[in-house]
Amino acid sequence: MRAIIGPNLLSSKVAQPTKKPFEIYDSRLIGFTLRVQPSGVRSYYARFGRNRRVALGHTGSIEPDEARERCQIVLGNVAHGRHPLHGLGGTDGITLGMFIAETYTTWVHASRPRTAADTLEKLHRHFRTWYPEPLTAITVERIEAWKARRLNEGRSPSTVLRDLFTLSSVLRRA
Repeated sequence: MRAIIGPNLLSSKVAQPTKKPFEIYDSRLIGFTLRVQPSGVRSYYARFGRNRRVALGHTGSIEPDEARERCQIVLGNVAHGRHPLHGLGGTDGITLGMFIAETYTTWVHASRPRTAADTLEKLHRHFRTWYPEPLTAITVERIEAWKARRLNEGRSPSTVLRDLFTLSSVLRRA
């Protein structure tokens, strides 16, 4: 079904749950969808490509206009070849150094007290040049280039992987 997804639609009988899940496609923005589950959960999605979609939020947590704006960002990212969620998570302003100082240091001291100092020192030694950059700037390609450079310098593969695992511990919590 096609309709303008807004407050009027959400309060209408058309957007109430049935025995099967269904989707309502927005008539103003192609790719913006409201999915209604039999359990009563209603979620906004951004659809792109053949069968790709990204959840934007539930109807109770964000307004339809905000979800539409998020959908426009997702579709724009896809059109420009970026990751669909680029710019949505609120992590664009957080740098690697800020995250390590504010969040990761606390976690590593609480969870790994015996090795915390060594881990933080290793991060500083190998990745301090990345500290002023946003977390979104750390890409697979950049990590692969760092890995190749370290291997070309004569480091053993096990050493390089051990250093990468230290960084991956940070990125898993970011």
